[in-house]
Amino acid sequence: MTDEARGRGAGTGYTLAQELAGSRMLLQAADRDWDRRPDLARTQVRAVVDALGANLAETRTIISDLTPPALEHDDLGTALRILCARTTATPSRVVFRTEGEPGALPRDRAAALLRVAQGLLANACEHARARHVWITLDHRDDTTVAVEVQDDGVGFDTARATAETGDRGLGLTGRERLGALGGSLTVRSAPGRGTLARASLPVDALALAGSR
Repeated sequence: MTDEARGRGAGTGYTLAQELAGSRMLLQAADRDWDRRPDLARTQVRAVVDALGANLAETRTIISDLTPPALEHDDLGTALRILCARTTATPSRVVFRTEGEPGALPRDRAAALLRVAQGLLANACEHARARHVWITLDHRDDTTVAVEVQDDGVGFDTARATAETGDRGLGLTGRERLGALGGSLTVRSAPGRGTLARASLPVDALALAGSR
């Protein structure tokens, strides 16, 4: 999840908490008024039902936006294709391709790469003003699997970004997620020349064979 998405989720969660608290107060009022003023109580209950329906719809939208495609049988390639297809509503044209013949990955590694790819793709479409984005699943050997996200957007000065924000400006969350599994995230960019980010993880050949 990107830092921006995390912030949106936190803000929306606070709003939902306020609305749920308001619904609780209306139900408490309806309980008090039920015998003496049943018409008013029923109006309050209907208001709560309407509010909860709206909250439920909003919550489902948030979950859909923040959750990457499910990993069916640990198939990272299929999940990445679905992720690219979901992004067709943006101005960017997203192309998915593979290098080598990816096999089934251990679920923790596939999930980590998928999450990081989702964040990188969101950044490319929302901030880089890219016309094209290429996502490549690279598995040309049995020791490393990688996902590259390249765009033709505005690019940025990586040295300046690091000086101003540290690794947080270059995908700190993704680095931490990959680092926990012994992987890495590298970012190359320059103003006016787009960005290339590569998320890679080591893959134990025995674990890979056992997951197939």
